[in-house]
Amino acid sequence: MQSEDFSEMPIVASCKIAETGIIIMKVHVDNGSSVDIVYEQCFDQLPESIRVTLQPTTASLTGFAGESSWPIGVLPLDVDLVDDNDDSLVSQAWLDFYVMRTSSCYNMLLGRTALGKFGIVSSTIHGMIKFATRKGVVTINSTSKVPICAAINVKCAVQEAAEVTESMVLVNPAYPEQKIKLLVQYMDVFAWCENDMTGVPRHIAEHQLNVNPALKHVVQKRRGMAPDRVKWLCEEVTKLVRAGILREAQYQSWIVNPVLVKKPDGSWRMGYHQIPMAQEDIDKTAFHTGKGKFLGYLVTEQGIQANLKKIAVIENMTAPRTVKEVQSLTGKLAALTRFLSKAAERQLPFFKSLKGWLKQKSFVWSSKAEAAFQEMKNLLKTLPTLTAPIDGKILYLYISVENEAFGSVLIAERDKIQNPVYFVSKALT
Repeated sequence: MQSEDFSEMPIVASCKIAETGIIIMKVHVDNGSSVDIVYEQCFDQLPESIRVTLQPTTASLTGFAGESSWPIGVLPLDVDLVDDNDDSLVSQAWLDFYVMRTSSCYNMLLGRTALGKFGIVSSTIHGMIKFATRKGVVTINSTSKVPICAAINVKCAVQEAAEVTESMVLVNPAYPEQKIKLLVQYMDVFAWCENDMTGVPRHIAEHQLNVNPALKHVVQKRRGMAPDRVKWLCEEVTKLVRAGILREAQYQSWIVNPVLVKKPDGSWRMGYHQIPMAQEDIDKTAFHTGKGKFLGYLVTEQGIQANLKKIAVIENMTAPRTVKEVQSLTGKLAALTRFLSKAAERQLPFFKSLKGWLKQKSFVWSSKAEAAFQEMKNLLKTLPTLTAPIDGKILYLYISVENEAFGSVLIAERDKIQNPVYFVSKALT
């Protein structure tokens, strides 16, 4: 290798929490760390069924400068490393992550413990990792250097960039030598995928909408779009939601139709994502996504319905026999809790099975857990259709409080009939 082919960037990949299917982006692979870490901002976004397995610890971690940090606790996770291009090439391992209350641009850190269990061979200078699976060896390129879906090595990436920039117009004729060097040397500055576009701090730059507060809120009726546009829009929005650039909006006072602009290459463009919107203006940026499945739900003119495929998966499940299978069950139910009345209270026997395993290291699926499991299956057969509220109309909130959980439902009245808008519940732990 030539010196210019070396990568100086950290190795950043992604991993999946087994069974739940949750994908964690921005995972730092660091062979200089003796432990595996989950940062608090990532831990807080995990489902409750995973967070309740957090175990206390009195251990402290020492940094390279000798400073000590105390973890919130230890979180056991069943983790998958998967080839981006072939889901059958997967390696799986149970890891104990220290949850750290420390700000970081990463969500997770895989240290030497994880590298040993997965059999990972990492190369910082190549910007990639390799590990063996039952079906072959997997090579994953760092997402901080090349596009996440690229199956090419760093040397090829540099050569391709050089070929492209040769045909480009000079950015500044006063510095012709920077035509290639600038773009290749600072490849990490560019956004190669959606997940690279979320790190601009608000104090540096943010968009603002100078809207007269006296103006009436704008709520446009949904306009129809061609099927190919609807398909592209839903796929693009889903990617941006996963990257944290967009979020699902439930009850907006401002809503418009999206505008798609056709690019010279025939693809579509929608919006500008690198700079965040000012907090006070976010509510004014909501838009329709069209009829169809979005974020796992079926959006129709009648309302929001649960995804039948997700319901069928749970209905076809057998009673859990391991902690991993209980976590899989609660993870799948998490996607349906907005349709379920008293979801947390109904899942208490599941949570108690997980806590019992943490205390005694012995898994027990009790008769109460089995009864709750069968009751949950029956409830999934009659899930309600959720109703969207109308601006200016009265909403009703009903609250139920028990010893170990509480629940609530937001209700909208249509033609003297009360329809659910959203169910919320929480276990009191």
